[in-house]
Amino acid sequence: MPRPVLKQSVPYVLFEEGIHFRCGGVLTSLEDPDGRVLALLRLLDGHREPEMVWRDLHAHYPDVTLDDVRDAIADLDESGLIQDATDTGGDFDADEMERWDRNFGFWETYASTAVSKYEFQRRIRDCKIAVLGLGGVGSHVLLDLIGVGFTDIRIVDFDTVELSNLNRQVLFGTQFLGQPKVEVAADRARAFGGNLKLEAHNTRLKSADDIYREVHDRDIVLGLADSPKLDMMHWVNAGCVRAGAALITGGVSTQLAYMYTVVPGISGCTECWWESVEQNDPTSRMLNRELRAAEARGERFGEDTAAFNGLVVLLDAYMVGDAVRLASRVSPPVSVGRVLEATFHSPQIQVGETFERLPGCAVCGGVKAPEWLSWLGDDQRPLPF
Repeated sequence: MPRPVLKQSVPYVLFEEGIHFRCGGVLTSLEDPDGRVLALLRLLDGHREPEMVWRDLHAHYPDVTLDDVRDAIADLDESGLIQDATDTGGDFDADEMERWDRNFGFWETYASTAVSKYEFQRRIRDCKIAVLGLGGVGSHVLLDLIGVGFTDIRIVDFDTVELSNLNRQVLFGTQFLGQPKVEVAADRARAFGGNLKLEAHNTRLKSADDIYREVHDRDIVLGLADSPKLDMMHWVNAGCVRAGAALITGGVSTQLAYMYTVVPGISGCTECWWESVEQNDPTSRMLNRELRAAEARGERFGEDTAAFNGLVVLLDAYMVGDAVRLASRVSPPVSVGRVLEATFHSPQIQVGETFERLPGCAVCGGVKAPEWLSWLGDDQRPLPF
């Protein structure tokens, strides 16, 4: 039986026979002409179940019924003002409770009598995640994932630190020039990470099978490896779909940052997107073929000569945000089946393209969603921007 308690993160004030709550810039007001609402709120201290709340309130307001109290608690719950006090986070040790104290405050604003603030953090802690590629976005993403509370992380890269990396790759420094990125990143991550289970694989990914071997036991993959660029998109997609792992991927292309998410069995995949382009966009079809031919000749892409940290940081924030939404299940991710884009001169995130799941797709056709992701269903909320 839940023991409802008011949220400390949602303060209230008394004014003109009303009670006013403020959360995230949103004001919720309750009328209280005779004081019974305030009396009810003061009884929601986390030590009383609804029946006990009713008995104590009924002693001062005899006309209040148990159903009245249950309805009021349900309304407060629906308004996001209360949570359940029975989950005390006992599986987090003292260091974790302090390290993620501000996270718990944030999750409390989303908590209810059904899901506690600790449960959201627990889902992140227990999620298995992989970061493929430790370049500009990957080096930011790794530290932010650890800061948010992911504790089971596998990182993969094959490259070494170069001086030209240091305008955007924040894990490294001049003292690490020539050293393997994955080893430097692992040391930095472990120093930052607390109770962190980190696997560091210094390996070059050369096929979809290579990708699958790295992600076969992962829940979420951040696909940030970009060499060879076009082949890697398809390899990462195929490996993640086969593994049943949600893929968050994208990159920075000179002035443009973009990302999208593939959820096997829920959304379309990269192959669905490319097939749609092949069928419906002759200009992009021609460009893709020219780029593939250039890649086969070993030529560099234009975007390989340019990278700006501001766009990297912007993309990192959106990618980590969707990883958190997926893992915590607090709200649907914003980039499933959508290519989100922002440019340096217009940094507002917008939908560049959408892609549907093709039933006959050679990669994701017939694939079923992993059980833990089935909560997404086919219903995607409108974007909040």
